[in-house]
Amino acid sequence: MAIPRQVSLTVDYDGTIKRQLGGGTAAGNGSAASGSGTYTVRSGDTLWALAKKYYGSGAKYTIIYDANKEIIESTAKSHGKKSSNHGHWIWPGEQLAIPSIGASGSESQTGVQIIGTPNPKLGKIIAETAESLSYTDVSNGESDSISVSMHDIDKHWIGKYKPQRGAAFGVKINLKNWRKKSSEEVFNCGNFIMDDISFSGRPLSCVLSAVSVPAMDDFKALPRTNTWEKTTVRDIAARIADAACVTLVYEADDIQVEELEQSKQTDSAFLYGLAEKYGLGMKVYNHKIVIFDLVKYEEKGSVLTIDESEMIKWEYNETIEGTYTGVDLNYTNPDIDDSINVSMGEEGRMYSINVQANSQYDAELQAAAKVNEANRKMETLTLTIRADIRIIATLCVNITGLEAINGKYYVDKVKHSIGSSGYTMQLTLHKVQKPIRVAALAASGAGDGQWYTVVSGDTLWALAKKYYGSGSKYSVIYNANTDTIETTAKEHGKSSSSNGHWIWPGEKLWIPVGG
Repeated sequence: MAIPRQVSLTVDYDGTIKRQLGGGTAAGNGSAASGSGTYTVRSGDTLWALAKKYYGSGAKYTIIYDANKEIIESTAKSHGKKSSNHGHWIWPGEQLAIPSIGASGSESQTGVQIIGTPNPKLGKIIAETAESLSYTDVSNGESDSISVSMHDIDKHWIGKYKPQRGAAFGVKINLKNWRKKSSEEVFNCGNFIMDDISFSGRPLSCVLSAVSVPAMDDFKALPRTNTWEKTTVRDIAARIADAACVTLVYEADDIQVEELEQSKQTDSAFLYGLAEKYGLGMKVYNHKIVIFDLVKYEEKGSVLTIDESEMIKWEYNETIEGTYTGVDLNYTNPDIDDSINVSMGEEGRMYSINVQANSQYDAELQAAAKVNEANRKMETLTLTIRADIRIIATLCVNITGLEAINGKYYVDKVKHSIGSSGYTMQLTLHKVQKPIRVAALAASGAGDGQWYTVVSGDTLWALAKKYYGSGSKYSVIYNANTDTIETTAKEHGKSSSSNGHWIWPGEKLWIPVGG
């Protein structure tokens, strides 16, 4: 076998397709309801919440909507709406029928449908006959993927064991004495869905390729049209994850969405686009949708250091084309038809952008996301090393031994290659740049106030005296902007701002009303 002797594979594959039932359109078996009944809508209710209460999954809201369509639609029209937006609008006092799960034979069962006859030995056969493996671990914007090549001298894979597209496929990489003697390590590549099978000869060989996507085909294959109103990015992602029967991991601030159209887009494409719009990363991995704040991930500490002496080969590129020091933002609020101009960042190479947004905060988030993404191409590094499974996409590493190129880099992609030449990793990295920041909306609290951009010579004491009549009230401004002030102080080499003593030109501070 061509795979190095210190490396072995564990393959979870039995030849069957495991198809998840339920999700966004199926009416499955719930866990809470035991019989038909009625429910009177109260303030704050949604069909999603009711479906979660009675059936265990909000994605089954269509069961309640279909059973009450006439009532829901007529009530919506009586409140001045053209329609209920497929059950989005319901009102207190409506009497809704809650159908019994299983009362109609038309409802399918929640769970996993297994297609084919399981053969538990197949995974072991793949692991023993594998000649090479390639696994790509991506930080953002696409799914992880894997491919395994193996010999097929006996024509079993092209014959009686011929794989099926859509089959479940899981792989682990086992290492013995790899980084140090008497050590054992396991790297879990995750669970995948087989999407491409190819054969060639001679010699006879087979390549199995798989991608990490939900078992629910609709997530990546079914275009949908929907209007999302008065919600958040987190809630949209949660509903899509629920419909795809996967877990959502959300590691970012809540971002309000007043109204957004999903027009003939798959849930996958729509959610990727929404995350990108607000500077969030999205990764589909191992039955999970992971959404995270890219800037916050770039700010995490490095997991290890890679020196030039450890690199088999490397290539670096630096450019200022398409990169920016700041942004000139022009945005329009569709509700009031106002056009507002805002500058962010530092003077120099300015990126001009026009967006439609429901608030200055929303517009600034979109603008910052555009500029920060562009600036990630400023300094890029691709290198190949002997495999170190501590390195995964979304982490940061320190690069040394390359003189002026040294620094902290974010891991965008890791390609694992196992074969006759050993086990190596190709890392695609970008150097972490100073980001364009947007002051957290939470800093404004629930009250009124205004934004102020610090200029040279400003102090919190002077600002407090200007806005509140007393410099001693500086702590009001400091407390409303602690995260921004402390982060900026550290960027300028200070251990802290000394309780607001250090502030810098360009900082955007929220000035609460009243002091």
